[in-house]
Amino acid sequence: MLVLIGPSASGKTESAKIMINRYPISRVVTCTTRKKRINEIDGFDYHFFSIEEFNKLKEEDYFIETAIYNNNYYGTPKNELGDNKFIILEPQGFKSLIEINPCPIVAIYLKTDESIRISRMKERKDKNRDIIKRIESDRSDFCLDKIEGLDLIIDTSEMTLSDVADEIYKKYKKLLKVKKESYNESKN
Repeated sequence: MLVLIGPSASGKTESAKIMINRYPISRVVTCTTRKKRINEIDGFDYHFFSIEEFNKLKEEDYFIETAIYNNNYYGTPKNELGDNKFIILEPQGFKSLIEINPCPIVAIYLKTDESIRISRMKERKDKNRDIIKRIESDRSDFCLDKIEGLDLIIDTSEMTLSDVADEIYKKYKKLLKVKKESYNESKN
């Protein structure tokens, strides 16, 4: 399984959409309590739930991991995991996932200059106060010194999203072979 990690507007979602159209890989659709953005589709981008619905699913052991980010709940359904699947996680969710170690995982961090991320958030019509809040949160939440278990860091600042998607997929396939071997050895 491919895990993409990166601060807001680092290109995770857009490069992932390109990968879906080019390669035999599909997205793990995670769940959230945050409000749906313009152009997001329930069941494709996320499964959107109320806090009450989310907590009920959590009690029913529906999730492999859950996290709180920017005052919203996020969770990964157990039935979504596997090879040729990818998931976008924040560091807390990634830490939970690697502790559980449900399958071979390749973790790639997308690093992008802050000024580029701000421009992207403005292009997608994020509110200025939300942009400021995300940038401030991301400085600590996505600090590379605090994230353990990454396999690769890709600096996307000077790359097109198309090139980012190709680079992610190429590196994922290469690293997955190695990960599968060590995963199978650790389970035997």
